[in-house]
Amino acid sequence: MTERKNSLDRVPETARREIYHETVVDQADTPIDAERDIYQERISGPAGEEVVRSEHVSVPSTAARRGADVVRAKQVSYFIFGVIEALLAMRFVLLLLGASEASPFVNLIYGLSRPFALPFQGIFGEPAFSGSVIAWSALVGIIIYALVAYGIARLIELVYDPARSSRSRPV
Repeated sequence: MTERKNSLDRVPETARREIYHETVVDQADTPIDAERDIYQERISGPAGEEVVRSEHVSVPSTAARRGADVVRAKQVSYFIFGVIEALLAMRFVLLLLGASEASPFVNLIYGLSRPFALPFQGIFGEPAFSGSVIAWSALVGIIIYALVAYGIARLIELVYDPARSSRSRPV
């Protein structure tokens, strides 16, 4: 749909000011995120017609907005699982280096990462060497949470943006 409004202002004797205003609403033949003229102000004078001011707006289509929402949801998912993996990595390093549990920072990291490492404890033994511990549960957790994050991101893409996921695959 296109609306056009013209108005004519008389500027002293030498020039005529014509204001041309056009509003364009999504059209079927308009490409996604196309830039459109929505406002132009022209002046007609002895030198001819010239554009004094023009405004352009890029209005994303529904599909483009939905695609942006899918990307944002995937980013949030990756961020949450990235924080979990960082906590597990710090737990692994602190245990490997034999960090003192008397330190408040070490206790904080152990306390925050314990619920995420707990499901994987007991899968492998955790050998200790003079205060150092190889925390296999933290390493297995890092791998599993990375796979879960990828799976959730892929599921979000498949469910909420099926057109994009089918386009990205080679045929």
